[in-house]
Amino acid sequence: MLQAVNPPGATIPNVSQAMRIDGGKLLLLSGHVPLRADGSVVEGSLEEQMEQVMRNLDATLRAAGSDFSHVARLTIYVRDFDAAQLPAIRAARDRWIDPKRPPASALIGVQALFQPDVRVEVDAIAVIPEPAGDDKSAR
Repeated sequence: MLQAVNPPGATIPNVSQAMRIDGGKLLLLSGHVPLRADGSVVEGSLEEQMEQVMRNLDATLRAAGSDFSHVARLTIYVRDFDAAQLPAIRAARDRWIDPKRPPASALIGVQALFQPDVRVEVDAIAVIPEPAGDDKSAR
């Protein structure tokens, strides 16, 4: 009933990047952080870190057979959040989602994340679409 999904690249020990549930249709994605494939943290602006986080989420979604068009919910955690950061967060997010049909979302300001140089973490809930040509209604 539960299947771990871990795309190639850097991972955090003892954490699955996502769990596929209920016959493979529901995908719960762990908090993704701005790690490069070599495990180093992206330095730079909040928007640059957010962009890497979204790339990492995209890799996990694709490894599970999904993509951002199937994301139902995003939760964004920002260290030391200030409302002035919202445009940068939205700019990075909107490059990956359909802003005309955005997922349900929450933005939560936090005091700290798992490493002091990590400024943003994002988790998600997505669905895994039926493979093309697999029309269950015809059965």
